[in-house]
Amino acid sequence: MTGPMGKLSEAGAMLRHKLSGENYTPRLFRVGMTLTCDPTPFILAAGATKVLAPATEGTNFLATVQAVGRAGDGPAQVIRLYLPEPGRMFQLHLDSAGQPDECRYFGQIDEVTPADAEEWRAWLDPTAGMIGWPEFQTKDGKLYRRLWAPGSSRIAPRALTETIETTQGTQTVRSQSMLYAAPTGIAPPGPPTEYILVAAIENGNQAWVAIAAGIDINPAALSLA
Repeated sequence: MTGPMGKLSEAGAMLRHKLSGENYTPRLFRVGMTLTCDPTPFILAAGATKVLAPATEGTNFLATVQAVGRAGDGPAQVIRLYLPEPGRMFQLHLDSAGQPDECRYFGQIDEVTPADAEEWRAWLDPTAGMIGWPEFQTKDGKLYRRLWAPGSSRIAPRALTETIETTQGTQTVRSQSMLYAAPTGIAPPGPPTEYILVAAIENGNQAWVAIAAGIDINPAALSLA
C-alpha cells in the first residue's frame, strides 16, 4: 500500500509532467500493492494440472505483492509480480501502451541445485541439455512439448536479465529458461493449456534450477491497486 511519501512522490511526478507538457502515466506495479484475482481458473485447474494455486481470501484471491521483477523494454517488457508464497508469481506481458495484454500465473513445483559441472551439463549442455530439449518430462512421467520455437532438436534456452525490486532494495537475477506446454483436457471455461517453465537461475553467488507449472489468466480478471 502506498504511504504518504509514496503519494508525495507520485504527486511530484504528476506536477513535473504537467509543467513539461508530457503525459503522466501512473506507476502500475509497486512493491506492497494489493492484487486480487477471480479464483475460478485455479478451481477448475485443480486436480488436472500441477499448478499450485495462490491463497484465497473469501471468494477472491487477494495478496500483497512482495517483489516486482522487470525484464525487457517497450512492447517486449515482462513484469513479474511475486506473491507471499515462495515461488509463486503472476507474469504479465505489456503492450505498446504499457498495459497488460497477456498474463500467466506460475507456481514452483520443484527446485534442483546441481552439485557440480557434470550435473549442470545435464541441464545446459549445448547439444543434450534438458533446458531447451524438444520435450520436458515431469516427475510423474507427463511430457510437455517445447512452446518456444517448437522442433525436433534442442535449441539454446532464452537468456533473461531481470531486475527485482523488494522492500530491501533491488537485485539483478539472470536466468536461462525454456517454456513447455501440454493440453489440460479441461472443458471450457477451464484453462486449456498447462505450462512448465524450466529455468537455470543465477543470483549473486548462488545458482539453481527452478521448475514451475502455470496457466493463462485473463488480464481483465486482475485488479491492481
